[in-house]
Amino acid sequence: MTAKNDMKKLVEDIYAVRGRGDIEGTLALFGEDCTFRMAGNARMAPLSTESGGPAFRQVIEQLITVWDLSKIKTTGIYVDEDEHMVFAHREGEVRHIPSGVSFHTEFVDKIHFKDGKPVKIVEFVDTLQVAEIAQINQVAQTSSR
Repeated sequence: MTAKNDMKKLVEDIYAVRGRGDIEGTLALFGEDCTFRMAGNARMAPLSTESGGPAFRQVIEQLITVWDLSKIKTTGIYVDEDEHMVFAHREGEVRHIPSGVSFHTEFVDKIHFKDGKPVKIVEFVDTLQVAEIAQINQVAQTSSR
């Protein structure tokens, strides 16, 4: 298998394991020093802040426990073998687990590889939609107190 096929297969595996809600399985597929950042305004922190180390684990746990992506499909994967980078376009129904709100969306992940493992992920998503759904949940929690 070429490095190109290896990177594509690993990205597909990450999405499959993440789609099942498997936190440990998902984390096991990343490089030790992997970072994550959602492209967006600083008000979306900590998601829009590059997180590595223990913060990376916390962000991945939060994303998996709060956002159900089991109905998201990968519609395209582009591998830049020279740059050791993968771009993945995904779309479908996302469910915000705490509120039960579902919506259709699409997003792109830019994943950098080193030594065959992802070491940096930048996610491009409709952050306004994410913030509005998260705000709905925050308002519901506040009013139920």
